[in-house]
Amino acid sequence: MNPLVGRRLQLRPLLESQAELLFEAVDSSRALLRRRLGWAAGADLDSCREFIRAASRAVAAETFGFFETRSGALVGVGAVRARADVPGLADFSLWVRSDRQDRGYAKEAGRLLAANAWRRRSLKKLRVRIDPANRAARKVLRRLGFRYEGRLRREKRLNGRWIDQECWGLLRGEWEG
Repeated sequence: MNPLVGRRLQLRPLLESQAELLFEAVDSSRALLRRRLGWAAGADLDSCREFIRAASRAVAAETFGFFETRSGALVGVGAVRARADVPGLADFSLWVRSDRQDRGYAKEAGRLLAANAWRRRSLKKLRVRIDPANRAARKVLRRLGFRYEGRLRREKRLNGRWIDQECWGLLRGEWEG
C-alpha cells in the first residue's frame, strides 16, 4: 500500500519495526483507550507486534499508522475492514493518541482513510460503532459526513459491563456528493 499524504499527516502501513512506537502511543493513551477499547488495558509490546503482523496479513482490511509529516511521530491508527458477511459494507475506525488530540488529526486522517476506501474498494457504505459517551468521535464523524443511524442497546461487553453502541454510516453517494 502506498502512503496516503495529507497536509500534516502521512498514513502508512505499520511495520513490525514500529511496534515500540505503537506501544508508546497506546501506553500514553491507555486511560482514554481502555474506556472505549477492551484490548487497551492489557496491551504490551508483544501484543502491539502481533497487531502489526495481523494487520499486514489481513486481506479484507487496510490498517494505517498516522504519522506527523514534520516530526515523524506516530499520532494514531485507523482501519477500513471489509465485511465478509455483507458485500459492499466496511467497518471504519480510528483513534488519535491523547497528547495529539484536538488538533484536527482525526478529521484529516479520517478523510484520507475514507477517500482511499472509496477509491480502492467497491463499497456502498462505511459504518462505525461508538460509545455514546464519546463526544469527540461523534464530532469527527459529523465533520466527515457520517450520519447517525441509531443506538444498539447493551450491544457490547466492555470492562465487565454491557454498553450501548451508537451506529453511524456514510454512503458512497453522500461522500461523492
